[in-house]
Amino acid sequence: MTASRQRLIVMMEIAILAALSMGLDFIDSSFRIGPYSFSFSMVPILILAIRRGVGAGVLGGLIWALLQMALGDAAAWFFHPVQVLLDYPLAFMALGLAGFASKNPTLTNIIIFSTLAVFVRYMVFHFLSGMVFFGMYAPEGQPAWLYSAIVNGSTGIINLVICVIVMVLLYKAARVIFIPKEASI
Repeated sequence: MTASRQRLIVMMEIAILAALSMGLDFIDSSFRIGPYSFSFSMVPILILAIRRGVGAGVLGGLIWALLQMALGDAAAWFFHPVQVLLDYPLAFMALGLAGFASKNPTLTNIIIFSTLAVFVRYMVFHFLSGMVFFGMYAPEGQPAWLYSAIVNGSTGIINLVICVIVMVLLYKAARVIFIPKEASI
């Protein structure tokens, strides 16, 4: 297979899995209680990163973020350009960090690097956004950083558990979807 054909296949996977994440987000966006949302829509981007590496995962996360901003419920949460950057492109691109498992996609590595990716998404980017831009929703007397840590930490943990369960089931049923191919970007 030629290099250009391999690259085309990777780009098609990126587009398809980003679109799948967006589609899943439409389905599971209704699972929301107050500031908490419960989702497994990160799974396709995590799988993409594990299959194709950090670069592909970051690009897939960026495409998903742009789709979310254009088609999803993201527009309701635009307060400031920096907040949008933190909550969408940067947070979603962080899921590409799961791609560090691409060289050796054992179940342990998949769980470790997916955890790292989800941690960075929620406890770096969403945390910073929450602390700076959403602290006004904190109960009276509660510091904005603590409110953001509680909301984003608990949401991140719940979504991580959901995604890890789905990925473990997929790994046991069809391990081949996690196997990296020759092509990468």
